[in-house]
Amino acid sequence: MTGKLRAGIIGCGNMARSHTFGYLNCGKFEVVGLSDLSKVAMEDYDRNFSGYEDYHPAHYTDANEMLDSENLDVVSIGTWHKGHAIWTLAAAARKPKAILCEKPMAENPGRADEMRVACRRNRVKLVIGHEWRFMPSYEMARQLIANGAIGDVQLITAISGSGLPNDASHLMDMFRYLLLDDECEWVMGNIERYTDRHERGTRIEDRAVGVLGFKNGARAMVLSELTDSYHQGGIVYGSDGIIELLSTSLRLMNKDTAGKWEHHSPSGKFFNSDSIDNFVTAEGNTAQADELADWINGNIEIHRGEATNGYKAIEMAYAIYESARLHERVSIPL
Repeated sequence: MTGKLRAGIIGCGNMARSHTFGYLNCGKFEVVGLSDLSKVAMEDYDRNFSGYEDYHPAHYTDANEMLDSENLDVVSIGTWHKGHAIWTLAAAARKPKAILCEKPMAENPGRADEMRVACRRNRVKLVIGHEWRFMPSYEMARQLIANGAIGDVQLITAISGSGLPNDASHLMDMFRYLLLDDECEWVMGNIERYTDRHERGTRIEDRAVGVLGFKNGARAMVLSELTDSYHQGGIVYGSDGIIELLSTSLRLMNKDTAGKWEHHSPSGKFFNSDSIDNFVTAEGNTAQADELADWINGNIEIHRGEATNGYKAIEMAYAIYESARLHERVSIPL
């Protein structure tokens, strides 16, 4: 275990388990601390990773005690949304090398910005868990677009659910990722809310629609709870072709495919979609952790999930709320 990064986990929910899976399967971390209010939750968490040599965490019901005791290189924050800023600020004060916080970055853009400031002042690297950036189908779609396979991107459409800050924040991040992290300049949208609906403690809408405009001319549209089902991915319409993007595959149609769909199921760096259940969790989180280790160790200049991208994703989602409140198009930054 010599030379491996020491990781501690705050919050023993499903998303923290995904972080831990990534740490252990990329081979560059050891998990040495686990904190949750529930001792039972931590014991159940242990059972998921009992076969890993690099998993040997001490248990803490007070995360502050873990932060003070374990000399952590990396802190993972997997609490519900309203805990993200609280624990990022607490962790940053102890100056680990990096923090990996689950998405959405915070319960609103203001709290998300506090996280960025705290980490910058303490020289802590901050990553937000938009692991779809590491899916091989997303990487391939981004490269095809960069290479001009469908010409100039004109429109990206996507369907979502479970609230704009939750599932749709992945889609906001996807729009920017596919567009080579182009800047969103304006948003126009509307929401419907007749019920007292919450998602992991955060107030959300019943339905929503948003249109987003990007600096280089592309537009994107997200529909939330307006269809019978929803999924990650989308359809990218270009001046010379179309890409239909799914979690594990994509289809391309352009002049080179003679007007027919060309199917691709690219392999991941660590796993293949036909070799493991829940390929997205496995590949996305392992590649995300692997790149985090490379960033910490100075092998790369920037992590593709660096907090600026997470902040912009939540800002775009909340811009839809602001547009609905004002009944007009709003400019970004808010």
